[in-house]
Amino acid sequence: MKKENMQEIPWGKETLGALDTPINDLEKKALQNLDVDKLNDMAECLFALNNRHYGPIPGTYMVMCVEPGKTWCVGQLSADRAKPFILFPDMVYSSEAEATKAAETLKAEKAESVPCRNI
Repeated sequence: MKKENMQEIPWGKETLGALDTPINDLEKKALQNLDVDKLNDMAECLFALNNRHYGPIPGTYMVMCVEPGKTWCVGQLSADRAKPFILFPDMVYSSEAEATKAAETLKAEKAESVPCRNI
């Protein structure tokens, strides 16, 4: 459907896939106030970064503040419209530095690197 003064919406724009993995409590809390349209746009970027594959992106570990000034959690970016990151409930820390070190250790242990882009 085309709106006045707007380009035709590309096919698939609003229907980017989502995996059916359940969302844990930390992810529910992190996602509750985020804009669904912006999450979809982010998912499209992550989908392209992951060579047009759904799911976790190798080597893209992150730290997310779960409770401001109190707790930080290690996570991983994921090419998924409904869940653009996976938070690990067993990797929650009381400082950002601890969480960052844990994320770096996890990346080193898994020996993952960000996928190369096929252009």
